[in-house]
Amino acid sequence: MNKNGAKKGWIKVIRGFFMALGIFFFLMLLLALTPLPYYMHYNLGVVGKEEPSFDPDVVVMFGGAGMPSRGNLMRLYYTAEYANKYHLPVIIAHPQDSLCHAEMRRYLVQSGVPSSDISFMTQGGNTRAQALGMMEECPQLTSKHLLVVTSTPHLKRAVKSMEKVGFRHIKGIAAHEATVDFDLSVTSRELKGNKIIPAVRSTKIRYNFWNYLTMEITCLREYTALSYYKIKGWI
Repeated sequence: MNKNGAKKGWIKVIRGFFMALGIFFFLMLLLALTPLPYYMHYNLGVVGKEEPSFDPDVVVMFGGAGMPSRGNLMRLYYTAEYANKYHLPVIIAHPQDSLCHAEMRRYLVQSGVPSSDISFMTQGGNTRAQALGMMEECPQLTSKHLLVVTSTPHLKRAVKSMEKVGFRHIKGIAAHEATVDFDLSVTSRELKGNKIIPAVRSTKIRYNFWNYLTMEITCLREYTALSYYKIKGWI
């Protein structure tokens, strides 16, 4: 093949790649106009069948990021709620970070959890490594009933990873936001401004579309991670 032929071949490959990429993003935009992203996201926070009578012994929280951060604050909120409700000790799986650990402990203590009931498991930088570290440091938990708290998209991977290494009694708690229950519609008369430009009254365009588009990206990342964990034999 001469140089011109090779050049044309590469042009076709690049053109095909960008066409496929364009179709993919166009489909994402279309899906964002439907409720499918919501149900995909919701499915990540539903794990197996719950035991009929689940009496928890420990709250295990998977840390998400630094402090303060949206991910960790949401998880800490639910962790404190269940720790106080059932009077449970708390184990936080989070890489070693003295400042971050101090802030997480402070939040829980301010929420009513005794400092002596809070401990950290620092092994591992991903979910699989954290599950293995939990088994190595706390093998006695295999016979305990664990409330696992993490973000909604991460819950399925976290619970299945812990089950894979030997933990048997687990109930997943998805740290999710509550939905608003008030009218967000607007009218041009109320807001005034430039009357030539129409007001976007529909919340489906102003909020749902962008929220669902964000959910699609989150779900794409998490379903890819679940597929990788499955292939590796980690779940």
